[in-house]
Amino acid sequence: MTTLSQYLSRTQLLQERCRGRRVLHLGCSSGQYLKDRLMRGSLLHWMLRDEAGELHGVDLDGKSLDTMREMGFRHLHEGNAEELEKLDLKETFDIVLAGDLLEHITKPGSMLEGVRRFLKPTGSFIVSTNNAFGLHYQLRRWSGQYVEHVEHVCFYSPETLLHLFERHGYDIAEMYGAYTEPPYSWKQKVKFAIGQPLFKLVPVLAGTIIVVATPKIAS
Repeated sequence: MTTLSQYLSRTQLLQERCRGRRVLHLGCSSGQYLKDRLMRGSLLHWMLRDEAGELHGVDLDGKSLDTMREMGFRHLHEGNAEELEKLDLKETFDIVLAGDLLEHITKPGSMLEGVRRFLKPTGSFIVSTNNAFGLHYQLRRWSGQYVEHVEHVCFYSPETLLHLFERHGYDIAEMYGAYTEPPYSWKQKVKFAIGQPLFKLVPVLAGTIIVVATPKIAS
C-alpha cells in the first residue's frame, strides 16, 4: 500500500488509536523543544496522557525526562530508539508510537527491529514522519526560503516507507496524509484554509505521512 487514503489531523488520529490502550511512545520529550511545545500546548506526550490506558515514554534526553517527571509524568525511560535491545523494559504494548522521529534516526532499520519485542501479537506500530513530496517544502525550496531542521537526516515518500517496513518484517495496514498540529497564528490559519481543500483532494501533497504497521506473521 502506497496510497495515502485521506488527509487528517495527526493529533486526532493518534489520540483515537491510543485511547484506552497500553502505549509506548518513542521520542516522547521533544528534547530541546520541550518548553516551546509545552507553551504552545503541542507536546504529543501531553496530549496522549489522558487518552492512553497506560503511557510509557522513551527518550535520549535525560534532562527533558527529568522536567517531565517534575510535571507528573510517569513511566519514563532514558534510552536510544536505535538501540531498543538495551532498554530495561520487559513489558509489551498495544501501540508503539514514533511521532515525527523517523527523520531524526540514523539507523531506521534498527529501530523497526527493536520495536518488535515490545508489541503484543495484535499490536500496531504507528509512525508519523515528514513527507518528501510535501507541497509546502517544495514551495519553500522553489522560492529560496527552505531551511532544514538541524536534526533531520532523511525524508521519506510513501514508496520508500513501504520498502523500509517490508524489509524489516512489517505489513503496512494504513497510510495517511496529515497535518501535525492545528494552525495557531493568523498567517498559518490563512495558509491552512487555502491548502486544506487541495490536501484533502491530493493527500500525497500533505506535509506529514502516518503509517500504521503490524509485524508479519512468520509462516
